[in-house]
Amino acid sequence: MDLKVKLIIDKAKEAVLRDEYVGKDTLLLLLSLDPMSEESKYLGSAGREIARVKAKNKGRIGSAFGMDLVPCKMNCKFCSLGEKWHLFDESYEFTHEEVIEEMKKIIRMGFYQFTIRTTEFYTVDRLCELGRKIRSEIPGKYFIGLNIGELTVEEATRLYEAGFTSAYHSLRLGEGTDTEFDPEVRKSTMEAIARSPLSLTTGLDPIGIEHTNEELVDRIELFRELNASTVCVMKRISVPGTPMEGIEMVSDERIAQITAVVRMASGGKWKNVAVSPPNMIALTYGANTFGINTGANPRFTKQKLGKWTAFDHATAVQFLRDAGYDFSDSSAEINSALRHP
Repeated sequence: MDLKVKLIIDKAKEAVLRDEYVGKDTLLLLLSLDPMSEESKYLGSAGREIARVKAKNKGRIGSAFGMDLVPCKMNCKFCSLGEKWHLFDESYEFTHEEVIEEMKKIIRMGFYQFTIRTTEFYTVDRLCELGRKIRSEIPGKYFIGLNIGELTVEEATRLYEAGFTSAYHSLRLGEGTDTEFDPEVRKSTMEAIARSPLSLTTGLDPIGIEHTNEELVDRIELFRELNASTVCVMKRISVPGTPMEGIEMVSDERIAQITAVVRMASGGKWKNVAVSPPNMIALTYGANTFGINTGANPRFTKQKLGKWTAFDHATAVQFLRDAGYDFSDSSAEINSALRHP
């Protein structure tokens, strides 16, 4: 092992444990390591130690609902829902009643973190209606996050008042090239969420083999600037039938390395670091949370849309425990952490 690199990793870990930010140059150096090297594995052990301290060794599981399976005119090249790709013929939406019934079942199993995921043009009014209905019909304390389209501060505040606690949004890798979105509009929505009562969750999303270390660090710098509460490390899936079909995907080892660097970049402030899809190496490198999905999913083909992933909740808990985490999703903890009344 390169002892100079080992010393840099040790110093970076100590800084994060003191709640200090690690500099950009150090992050770039750590991202430049060979993912299969001893140095990268040592970096992973440092990331896991940070998670053990800063996340109190608690692993978390989210339950996500893809509300609307409808062709989307934005046609992101990595998304199976682009209308140009013609991967499905019919549209489908979960009713609000269906979502509430599924949430009740999941809460009875002891899980309290949910994400409502919609396509770009699902309206804020309908989401507010859903949020109020969920809160009125399901008593207790639990998180409800959103993964939706563009927002203003006023719209984000309305969603908070309707019962939601966070919103995921990202300036995605390849934005404006692999997507038809204006990067400045995406960034403005992130800023709007950060200025609202909602917590901003975000991610390095979606990571492809062409994305440079500089691009990754630039995104990380943005997340730190906006004081994001949670960051996800997300592999781009080469979905058959999309323009990304057949493109080599980033290895699990590289995703794990990036996860450890995100832990190093956190300044101790990102208690939860997510990985998508679930990746055992990344969990042993510092990720402590991932999601279980049902409904519309931009990474699934027609045959898989609307079905649960390979992980059910019991399998997910065991996955976390196999990575050395204590599963944590109690209503008491949610109650103490939740800002929403």
